[in-house]
Amino acid sequence: MAMSTGGYRIYLLEGDHIVAVKVCDCTTDADALLKADAVLQSSIYAAVEVWNGGRPVGILSKPPEER
Repeated sequence: MAMSTGGYRIYLLEGDHIVAVKVCDCTTDADALLKADAVLQSSIYAAVEVWNGGRPVGILSKPPEER
């Protein structure tokens, strides 16, 4: 699990297009992914991508039945 100094970005996706971005100050990738999941679940979008600087951290998607 990578450590960071914060600066994570959560990109909300509609298909392959970024429609919004949220910046979060997390200390670990795991924290950023938990925050991204909360953002995803409270959004109308089907997926989010999490980045730390130029490093991809992960992609989270809602199950097909929730999209």
